Amino acid sequence: MKFTRRSFLGTAAATGVGAAGAGCLGGSDAPNPPVNGDPDADVTVTVYEDFACPHCLQFKLGVYPVLEEQFLNSGEIRYEFRDYPVPVDRTWSWAVGSAAREVYETEGNDAFWSFASEIYKYQMSYNFETIATVADEVGADGESVREAAEEDRHRSTLEDNKSHGQGNGVQGTPSVLVDGELVEFVGEGSYQQVALQRTVQAIEDALE
Repeated sequence: MKFTRRSFLGTAAATGVGAAGAGCLGGSDAPNPPVNGDPDADVTVTVYEDFACPHCLQFKLGVYPVLEEQFLNSGEIRYEFRDYPVPVDRTWSWAVGSAAREVYETEGNDAFWSFASEIYKYQMSYNFETIATVADEVGADGESVREAAEEDRHRSTLEDNKSHGQGNGVQGTPSVLVDGELVEFVGEGSYQQVALQRTVQAIEDALE
């Protein structure tokens, strides 16, 4: 099967993704993102995700671990997470995003990355109790994180991240930018295979 950017954007459009709006510029005033790898690395990889997006699930559980092993553990890249609530789901895109942000704000980077990977495993059955349980498992206050999810406590931060993404040409999720250049997921194979191949190639090109 050939996976193309056109098919990706077609799916995104069906779920309500619009083109970048006029005046939405990706400026330096965007919320501070969770960062993995070397914060001062020469190459920056920015990934925009929606926690309710099935392709984001594949990327986080299938592509991200490979990038972590190849580039993050060695400190070759700065890897940023940014929210882009399409929203794929009108409840969980915002609720899980707010929960993850609460973990980041209260417990820092390590807890955020653990929570972000673990919570995706429950994408088909998200509920507030699971959010609290996973938060507890990564060392956060589960009840506080649950409340943040129920109240959409960090909705404005998620919206600011989405606006920042639109200003950088993001139209769907997941979107990967390497040093500000959008990676096109075009090629032969499954979504996960294409996303991995194209992302790794873009990073390797940037590191040369």
